[in-house]
Amino acid sequence: MLKRIICDKFKTQPEDFRAGLNVVLGSSDGSNAIGKSTFLLILDFVFGGDDYPKSAKDVIAHVDHHTINFVFEFDGSTYFFSRSTNRPSIVNRCDSKFHVIEEMPVSRYREWLFHEYKILLKGISFREIVERFFRIYGHGSHNERRPLQGERESMATAVEYLMKLLDRYEGIQNLKTAEDSYGIKPSKQAERSVSDITSAISENNEKIAGLEKRKEKLCKQNEEANLRALGIDPQQAERLAEIKGELGKLNRRKSRLISQLNAVRNNMPGNDGVLEKDFSALLRFFPDAKIDAFTDVEAFHAKINRFLRADIEAEIARLTPQIEYIDADIAAYEKQIEESGIAKSLSQSILTQYARVSREIEKLHEENETLKSELEQMEKRKEIEHLLANLRKRQEEALAAAQAEVNAEMKRINDIITGGDRTSPELTLNPDKTFEFETPDDKSEGTAFKSLVVYDLSMLTLTPVPVLIHDSSIVKRIEDADFEQILRLYRESAKSGKQIFIAFDKADTYTPNTYKMLDEAAVLRLSVGNELFGKSWSRQTAPNSKDEAKSESENSAKTEQEKGKE
Repeated sequence: MLKRIICDKFKTQPEDFRAGLNVVLGSSDGSNAIGKSTFLLILDFVFGGDDYPKSAKDVIAHVDHHTINFVFEFDGSTYFFSRSTNRPSIVNRCDSKFHVIEEMPVSRYREWLFHEYKILLKGISFREIVERFFRIYGHGSHNERRPLQGERESMATAVEYLMKLLDRYEGIQNLKTAEDSYGIKPSKQAERSVSDITSAISENNEKIAGLEKRKEKLCKQNEEANLRALGIDPQQAERLAEIKGELGKLNRRKSRLISQLNAVRNNMPGNDGVLEKDFSALLRFFPDAKIDAFTDVEAFHAKINRFLRADIEAEIARLTPQIEYIDADIAAYEKQIEESGIAKSLSQSILTQYARVSREIEKLHEENETLKSELEQMEKRKEIEHLLANLRKRQEEALAAAQAEVNAEMKRINDIITGGDRTSPELTLNPDKTFEFETPDDKSEGTAFKSLVVYDLSMLTLTPVPVLIHDSSIVKRIEDADFEQILRLYRESAKSGKQIFIAFDKADTYTPNTYKMLDEAAVLRLSVGNELFGKSWSRQTAPNSKDEAKSESENSAKTEQEKGKE
């Protein structure tokens, strides 16, 4: 257990802690800002929490970063540690003088606490155990209406942690693991019946039989290729149909190119031209004709013919290799047809139909395989759903058992506190891992906070939770008579070696028994002028001690004078 906390920044060092009740006692006037809640946060810091450096920025701003030294005792052995606000991720293992021997990450320190407190629970860490029972104002689990649930935590998570604390998590874990593994989710396929699926398979089989007859008929349309065609699959038929289609395109293109080539060749100009001697005969009839003009025209025509011939020859040179390339492609396709064993006489149309029918048959077979697989999945689903139903039943049984266990202990504790004349809080754990927590027929604030304490004390008894922390904002709302009995229960926790830390003020306004128990359990006394860190920076002015004494003397004298007059 935690034995001691020391800090050189403290004005007053707390006393050694004990099993059972430890009280941080405030002043009788209920003064705030003296360090009660801050010290509770330091306790959380010592137990591996991370909130103190974040929440104590005002402290750090006024007293600088500081080191908290602390001591634990387990099985007669003493362990010394320190942890600083400027390096909160590190916990130092120290000697008795708090000289650092070893640095360890805070995670390993938490594991050490888990081990030393001899916690045997699975699937839960030390911080997950204690932090939900550190009820410090503004931090942690401070909702009196939902004591199971931490800040920003779902109900399901809170219930799971409760089941882990009670060592009843196996039933929930098995169901959760099964649901994650099988991943069963609602689907349209799952809604179909077995009869619907078997009927669909039967219909597909009828279609397949009809298509097989059609395929056979297609083959008989060409007896020469019948036997060969029967052996080809849909992919081959489709490919052969494509080849025949390509062959048709190539032959048509070849014909067009040959026609173009012939036309071009027919337009090739001849070499016949009008010679100059031919014009001499013309002079006999037309002596005045200008022969030079005719010669120029003829020369022009000859030139045009040369250009035209060149263009035509170029076009022939372009068309000829195209035809040759097409011939090569045609030869390649014809070779593929020959190698397939299918007669050239088998038409593209028959091949296309054969491929289409074969493809439809193949599709129906695939659909049947899917339907058969669905039937298998439905059978598996039934088995899994049966398994999950059993696991859900076990979860419900585990939740019901946990609910009964907690409620029984809460009733026992509540009867001690109230004398058995008032209803105890009741916890309801629902199958969907939600919960309700209430005290039937009593919704008052005082009862709500009393019920929270009852729940915490129950968990202290039923689980390995080693320590509770209750801030004054919780305990001061409880009725005086109830609180006196709660203090007795706090003290009795010493029998189990567990510790409870509370912050409290105005102790002298309660019953003498209450005051006595609080006073005897006080490990740290704080007040105005005796703040945890020696000052309160929230107060803008502080009264001078001499002025206080003078004022008190004057008031006393005035009171005596008034009594004399009376």
